[in-house]
Amino acid sequence: MKIHQIAGLIALCASIATSQAYAGVKIVLGYTGANAFIPAFVAKDQGFFEKHGLDVTMQLVPVGSTIAGAMAGGSLQVGTLTPSALLVAQEGGIDLRIVAGASFQDKNHVTAGVVARNESEIKSAQDFIGKRVGVPGINALQHIAFVKWLSDRGVDSKQIRFVEAFFPQMSDLLRAGQLDAALPVEPFLGRIISGGSGYLVASYTADISPRYVESFYTMTKEFIERNPTAAQSFKAAIGEAMLWMKENQAAARRTQVGYLKFPEELAMTIPLSTLGLEVTREDLQFWIDVSKEVGLIKGTVKPDKILDTNAG
Repeated sequence: MKIHQIAGLIALCASIATSQAYAGVKIVLGYTGANAFIPAFVAKDQGFFEKHGLDVTMQLVPVGSTIAGAMAGGSLQVGTLTPSALLVAQEGGIDLRIVAGASFQDKNHVTAGVVARNESEIKSAQDFIGKRVGVPGINALQHIAFVKWLSDRGVDSKQIRFVEAFFPQMSDLLRAGQLDAALPVEPFLGRIISGGSGYLVASYTADISPRYVESFYTMTKEFIERNPTAAQSFKAAIGEAMLWMKENQAAARRTQVGYLKFPEELAMTIPLSTLGLEVTREDLQFWIDVSKEVGLIKGTVKPDKILDTNAG
């Protein structure tokens, strides 16, 4: 979405909120511990949610795989999901809609990679055969993307032992020899390499696609139907936050201290995600095809079903 389009959406939603005396819709926003969601932190702190008629409570969710279920149960009204998590939930009967984009992986700004412990001598895709690779979750986005990377290089992922490991644990597990390799994202990727507990083998995300959607904000279809202007208002608030961040980068970075519990020095220096408000049919079809190829889903979901066109 272009800057003038974001501005137009913001103006439209502000008009709706004012002209209809839009009472604040109560929303609990469940987010994972990633800086992809800084625009939501900004929207909360700078009053953009309130401006657009939304009463938002922020809730850090330690395990992202629980978000879709919490939305279905009504304890969360907005959830931050990755494409793989959304597609699994959708095929499992949880009817969700994407209302705004969050982050993208871009080959010119890579924030993920596969690292190996120094003694492993892993250099190529074939070298991972028989090894223990730490993933943030089985069938998590990093896991699925890495399986695709292996498949493109003729390696069957069934020959690899995948072990669930939270990002903060990966460095210690590599040092202890409990993992041969791992799939961290920033800031953990940079800290593993600079700290000497592992080395970069490949920026696998850039290899599978020059650019792909990595995360987004979602609502259930039921919640959108009960609150018909909420999705558009939410997207407008996120868009306004993205514009604000362009002129207030230091302040935006500092929100990570409160919402992600990062030390300020880390918050002010780590690489940030590539942000994007718009998610296209092509973005979703890429992940539908990949997820079907690796056996995660049947591939029955269509992009139009999970894109909320009413959000603008």
